[in-house]
Parts: sequence; C-alpha cells; structure tokens
Amino acid sequence: MNDEAKRTNGQTIPNGMLEDNYPRNMWWVAAHRDELTTKPLARWLLETPVVLYRLEDGTPAALYDRCPHRWAPLSEGHVEGDKIICPYHGMEFNKAGRCTKAPTQHMRPKTAEIPSFAVREAGAYVWIWMGDQDAIDCDPPEVEYQSDPGWAPVHGYYEVAANWVLIRENVLDLTHIAFLHKDTFKQDDWITAPDTYMDGETICYEQEFDLAPLSPLFCAGMGLPEDKPIKRVQKGRMPSLAISFSDWNVHDPAPEEGHRSDFIVRGCHIVTPAQRGKTHYFWMAAFDVPSLTDVVAEKTRASVTAAFDEDKHLLEKLQASVAADPRGLDFLEVTLGADGAGIKVRQILNKKLKAEGRSLQRQ
Repeated sequence: MNDEAKRTNGQTIPNGMLEDNYPRNMWWVAAHRDELTTKPLARWLLETPVVLYRLEDGTPAALYDRCPHRWAPLSEGHVEGDKIICPYHGMEFNKAGRCTKAPTQHMRPKTAEIPSFAVREAGAYVWIWMGDQDAIDCDPPEVEYQSDPGWAPVHGYYEVAANWVLIRENVLDLTHIAFLHKDTFKQDDWITAPDTYMDGETICYEQEFDLAPLSPLFCAGMGLPEDKPIKRVQKGRMPSLAISFSDWNVHDPAPEEGHRSDFIVRGCHIVTPAQRGKTHYFWMAAFDVPSLTDVVAEKTRASVTAAFDEDKHLLEKLQASVAADPRGLDFLEVTLGADGAGIKVRQILNKKLKAEGRSLQRQ
C-alpha cells in the first residue's frame, strides 16, 4: 500500500457514526422511571417515534407514536385505564397496539393496529426492546444500586447532537479527562491507558493511581477535602452497548478520627440512539452512603454537568464537522493505546449488526 493510500483508508473498524448503526435486538433505555406517568411521553428511539406511558395500574407501555387513521401522534392523547386515546377522533388502543374502539362508527376497524414494543422497568430506568420481539432472550442489565437505600444517587439527562458510539467511546477512554476536563475534573494524572480486557462479552478496565487529590466533582459526596491526597483504583465495565459503569474506589490513608477510609462512587453512562445523529444520554453518579444533603447533591450535580457540558460541546462539533465534510469517514483515523476499550466497542457493534443481517460500510 502506498503512502497516499495509507492516508486515505479511513476507519479500519467502522463505527458507522453517519449511518443507521443501531442494533435492534437488545435492550435500550427509553426513559428514567420518574419520567413515565399516565401522561403520554413522546420520544424518538432508534429513529422511530415512540409514545411511552403508564397504564392506570402503573404498568409501562410503549407504542409506535402514530395513529393509523390520519396519523395523529398518540402522545398528544390521554390514557384511560389500560387504553391510550387518540386526540383526533378518539380511537382507543390497548398496550398491544390493537384498536379496541372507534367511537365514530359501530364496527371496530380490524386493520387498525400499530407496533408495540416490549418494555421492562429495572432499577431507575425503563428499558425497551425494539427489534424482533421473539428474539428477546435476556433481561435488561442489572443495576441493583440504583434503588438500593444504601446508595445515594445523583442523575441527569442530555440530548446530544452526536451519534451514540461517540459517547460510548468517550466514556470508556478516560485519558481525555486530563485535557478536555482539566478545569472541571482536575484529575491531571489520567494520561496513561488502563488495562482493558474482556470478561465474557463485557468490556472491562482497571487502573490504580498513586496518592493524589480526588476530583472535586466527588469530594463533597464523600466528605473529603479537595486538596487531600488519596489512593484510588478506577474500575469500569460495559455489559451492554447501552450501558457502562465507571467506579472510583477511593482509599483515604489518613482519615480523621471517626471517619471512613474507603468509599465508592459509581458512574453510570447510558446511551440510546434517538433521531439520526442524536442520542439520549442518561447519567448517574451514586455514592455508597445512605443519603446526601440537598446542598451536596446539587453541588455534585452542577459539577458533573459542567464537565459533561464540555463533552457534549466537543462531540457535537465533531459530529457536525464529519457530517459536513464531503470525505465523511474516508479520512485517516489513528488509534492510540488508550483506545483499546473503544475498539472493542466497535467489534461488538459490528458483531451484533452482522447477527441481525446488517453491516456497516467500510469507508
């Protein structure tokens, strides 16, 4: 291969960030559990308009957000019992998407059916399976601590104008923290790549650090001063393309009398494809303490948001630039040592798409 070819061979392993690169046969997060009520919620998921709601008994449901009569969005309607009512002509649909009543006529239109999707509530989130419903062979990933009274969570949500893979790779490559987040995370020792390995189909990493001050994002939640040197071990895992975790295992070698010496703060990063080039990003930081004061919770939320705003800004600029560039993905992409986890993400993605009979075009 000549030098010019080497410079223009694009991605060795494609991530499909400009394409439909969303596996269908897996669980994705549709919403935080607190978002779902009997008031219908409209949300684009995997380039599909979906209406999410709870039946009056609290059961979550999800349908294609389009009445088959004159295509009015069902999300503009309302719920009565176990039915959702179209706002346009009052047609009623059950959670299976079947029309059970058309008030303007005596006969129920037998062809008036719309797709329904399997939804399951697990931990703090409502999950959805949008592929082959007969292919459901597992439960959503377990996230026990999200509802454990021994843990105190802080959570948030973004809609990011970038492909979901960019966010997934971002949260698995933590060497960017020392640069992009130098004024927010203030963790400048994170410049070497962790050991990355596979545990079955789960991507894992682990890295131990010498004594250094903890990031101010998490000091308040642990009751630690921002200038105190501590030991920490970073552990991460991605059991699904939809969700990954990053644990900060903190050890204070000289705790004050009566204070704990060991803490864990668990980061949770959830991505769900929305419309093309957009992603729902749900995040959570959970401390292994029973509760946080309102002041500490708000300080933590504001600090994490300030850091994630930096990610959002850069990834949206990246997406827009690549999408507008006529060369698109046909441009040299250099892989560094810290990209081990990101490369594994792409390998898993391509394997899942191949299993669904789809593939990404190598640029």
